[in-house]
Amino acid sequence: MKFSLEITQQNAKNEIKIPEEAEFLIIPDNPFGKIGPGSVPMAYFLKNRYNMKVIATINTRDRNVIGIGSEILAALELGLDGLFVVKGDSTKKFSEVRDLNVFEVIAMIKKYRYIYGSDMLIGATINFVRGNEFRIVKKKMENGADFFISQAVYDQKIIEKNKWIKYLSAPVYIGIIPILSKKIINFYAKNLFIPDKVVQALRNSENLKNENLLLFSEIIHKSMDIVEGYHIMPLENVSFADEIIRKVRKW
Repeated sequence: MKFSLEITQQNAKNEIKIPEEAEFLIIPDNPFGKIGPGSVPMAYFLKNRYNMKVIATINTRDRNVIGIGSEILAALELGLDGLFVVKGDSTKKFSEVRDLNVFEVIAMIKKYRYIYGSDMLIGATINFVRGNEFRIVKKKMENGADFFISQAVYDQKIIEKNKWIKYLSAPVYIGIIPILSKKIINFYAKNLFIPDKVVQALRNSENLKNENLLLFSEIIHKSMDIVEGYHIMPLENVSFADEIIRKVRKW
């Protein structure tokens, strides 16, 4: 059972405890359309701080072709372990560029990786709620994707409906985003696929951390023979990653 961990730029400012089981770290790229330190230099900084595999995210929203190419070359020059390609959250506050789509960015990374003679990994997303996801994933692999991380999963049944991921030649990590504040339940319920029974359980819970630990440990227990591992995105609650890993470590 493998785990990866997302470290936000806010968390990266301070020394944090990285669970021993974390295979690699991923640094987001201006999530929710909010301005933050660049993911490539932050990934390089954390790679040196923790002496472990670190992957920077690159989105299609914020840069034109020249900007995206520059980011890829910077990642190669700095010897980063990988780039994780995402579309990027839409934003009405700023203009969106999107010169290239996800497939084209993946292909560009593959091209420059070959030129540099690098073994840098290329990651991409899986969205289980899309009906044609197998075709999309296959196209991403044809363009150069080496591994996949899913959107956050709150229902084991959605993994069971997509068991084809077990037979991909590229490893798949299931996304885990804990909801540890009742103030954000409605936001996540609107923007992510969360079953009504889970939403109600979170709203009625007197201990959200325990509710999340119970939910995700069950998902992990029932899907560990289908996927490569789990990608924990704890936002500002890094300690949650250590707790869920310690919980399932006992199995």
